[in-house]
Amino acid sequence: MEDNAPAHIAHLTEQWRAMYGIQRMKWPAYSPDLNPIEHIWALIKHRLERKLGPGTTMEQAALLIRAEWDALTEEDLLAVLASMPARMAAVIAAQGGHTKY
Repeated sequence: MEDNAPAHIAHLTEQWRAMYGIQRMKWPAYSPDLNPIEHIWALIKHRLERKLGPGTTMEQAALLIRAEWDALTEEDLLAVLASMPARMAAVIAAQGGHTKY
């Protein structure tokens, strides 16, 4: 999955892709709706909002983030993946623009 970042279209990247026969997909320039990990991060962020307070240190936050990552279940991941067809349809309908996701 690429987001048209300059590093993804660098000459070296293009050479590597050609060497391994990997074709680039047409992709909106900025499409977090189509990247499942963005939705996993949003889930973690939502869960953390209830736990992080004004006095939370960076070390405490890092531990909480790791704990939430480790607490992800297969059901969490499958729910995000199950939502992808609707997300793809929304991006297509919006012609690559913003969606409700």
